Amino acid sequence: MTKNSASLNRNLFIADNLNLLEHLDNESIDLICIDPPFAKNQTWVGALRPPLSDEEREQELATLADWGIRNRAEAADAGIEWPDGENGLAKFQDIWRWEDDVHEDWLQKIKRKYKPLNRVIKATRDTHGEDTAAYLTYMAIRLIEMHRVLKPTGSLYLHCDPTASHYLKAMMDAIFGQENFQNEIVWYYGGGGASKKRFARKHDIILFYAKSSRWTFNVDDIRVPYKWTDGQRRADGSSRDYSKGKLPDDVIELHGVMPWSGERTGYPTQKPVALAERIIKASTNPGDIVLDCFAGCAYVPVAAERNGRQWIACDISPRALTVLRRQFAKFRYAINGERQGDEPPLIADADVTVRSPKDLPVRTDEDPEPATRTKPLEPRKFKQPASIIPEKEMLEFLLDLSGYMAWCCGFANRMPDGRIVRTTNNFHLDHTDPWSKGGSNQIPNRAPMCPRHNIQKSNRGVYLREYREEIADAGEMLVNTTDELVDLSMAYEAALNRHSVERAKRGVQGKL
Repeated sequence: MTKNSASLNRNLFIADNLNLLEHLDNESIDLICIDPPFAKNQTWVGALRPPLSDEEREQELATLADWGIRNRAEAADAGIEWPDGENGLAKFQDIWRWEDDVHEDWLQKIKRKYKPLNRVIKATRDTHGEDTAAYLTYMAIRLIEMHRVLKPTGSLYLHCDPTASHYLKAMMDAIFGQENFQNEIVWYYGGGGASKKRFARKHDIILFYAKSSRWTFNVDDIRVPYKWTDGQRRADGSSRDYSKGKLPDDVIELHGVMPWSGERTGYPTQKPVALAERIIKASTNPGDIVLDCFAGCAYVPVAAERNGRQWIACDISPRALTVLRRQFAKFRYAINGERQGDEPPLIADADVTVRSPKDLPVRTDEDPEPATRTKPLEPRKFKQPASIIPEKEMLEFLLDLSGYMAWCCGFANRMPDGRIVRTTNNFHLDHTDPWSKGGSNQIPNRAPMCPRHNIQKSNRGVYLREYREEIADAGEMLVNTTDELVDLSMAYEAALNRHSVERAKRGVQGKL
């Protein structure tokens, strides 16, 4: 175990960030700057640039072996990801499922201590479905800890985009207090393609919250130079204060990391170091402690080091080791091997310490509610299952009742000759009667659906019987008539019988 925040400068933790956050002291961090998942419902894949070398791969594996982690299963047991070796993939999954990604103890803590936050999550689950609610719950339990570890003068900047920014803001209002919301910053990056169907999407959002009314903000350090043309002056002829530059507003115009940039890592969602530098200069002073607990691209630690701040970083993937080493090497001598103007170089002898999932800080303060875990997280799942039958087994059983066709429209995984492939791939498990109208998570109320109709049904909160009629009226059935779909009454009885057998077999007592 390591000591706490003041002694953790230049420490990179390879761990689930909730585990790290729970082991940091109260009010010990000056700034948190994060670029978490955006709930985009997709898997991001890129290749490291340049490709991963044999030496780098050996270094990753040797570090993991020193921690007693030698394969993917042991990495999962330690609560971290196993780094893909082939081509040095830069990969992360931004797909969320209520039964896969939510811990029951998270929900109980939120319900017990954060009732407004619980209402936000419940409303999102009712109106926008379980996937978005799962993402918000994952973020909420971490943001609660981030709020706790911030100093009274501290701030949090959360990078997001319109996919989830409005949900995150409602949730952060509940955690930080609406009065501590400071800005919705627009990062305008330009570039990219244009759209003929809508306004071109050219910006992300950064939500800026303070811990209290005493937050740090160094406005003179981030003034923006005026763009004068020759001979231009103010209408009244005055030039007073204009040499300092104009006061910053809530739009940051800054290009993203271009494909040809030496800064580029290969991560598809990488942010530029200059963006983090602007935030760090505004909201910290030299020597302050900056935390980035989604640090895969290393842009925040690099910016902190270049500007004389202490930093702590955390990422769930050991690939962050390689990326951070690379980025520090690049920026140590600026991007092209030479100093660029008056940009500060990294400290030449900066010594980064890498910590394992078990090498967490020791709390030095008294916490009224101790960390819920003193060991790495178990794989993400309900501690008290939503059903006694595992989801995959449930899905296989229900699909078997319909001949491996979706119960909504007859979708199936078919070969070119028309044969149906008996696999659960490409099916979602939804509720027959919507959860928002009292439907349970038990197997008699579950239905295998195609992704498209599952999302539509979840968003609208309708009953499957009614929704199948709408699908038929809209001409979206993949079978000739609804008679070819599974009989819901028959399926309900079969599922109920299966559920009763499983309860008896596993010794579960009580009502369904």
